[in-house]
Amino acid sequence: MSFAISPKHTSEQFDHPPNLDEKIEIFIARVQGWQIQPALDMQSHSIAHRGFAQLLIVISFFEMVGKYRAGFIGEGRSAKYFKEGLHWTFPEIDERDMQILDSFYTSIRNGLYHMGLTRPNVIIIDAIPGSFGFNEEHQALAISPDRFVEDINIRFCAYAEELRNPANTALRDAFEKRFDDDSLWKPIKRDAA
Repeated sequence: MSFAISPKHTSEQFDHPPNLDEKIEIFIARVQGWQIQPALDMQSHSIAHRGFAQLLIVISFFEMVGKYRAGFIGEGRSAKYFKEGLHWTFPEIDERDMQILDSFYTSIRNGLYHMGLTRPNVIIIDAIPGSFGFNEEHQALAISPDRFVEDINIRFCAYAEELRNPANTALRDAFEKRFDDDSLWKPIKRDAA
């Protein structure tokens, strides 16, 4: 039975398992086609009230990219890898600046995942100079979802090119380790009856 593994690929297009370059292309197509591009399309089609929907679509990006870049195998450690992925995507956030990292994790990620809404200290606004801003005194985040998604896209495109470069062996090894752990081709563990 064939099923979609990305907007461009089906499970029957590859040997099982696919080789490293095929894994990279599947991953890139999946993130671009099912996550980043739909969020960008909301902007290009001027979808009203799109800010929260865009954030919902892309907020899982940070934990995912953090785990893939580290080659993390297993479950959990969401906060750690979310913050690492956020710092990698937005290097202007000093990884020692825990207030911003914590606010993104608890107020945006956890708010959206657990309530379907950000916490009250998050303002969705386009009239800011960048993707986001942080007011330390009030612990408030201001986010421009359109620019936020655009910046994620820029960083993901750079990551895609790094992955495609065979000289980046450590990065590619970490990617493959995580991909294989997440893989559709990995045997399903069943409890003994």
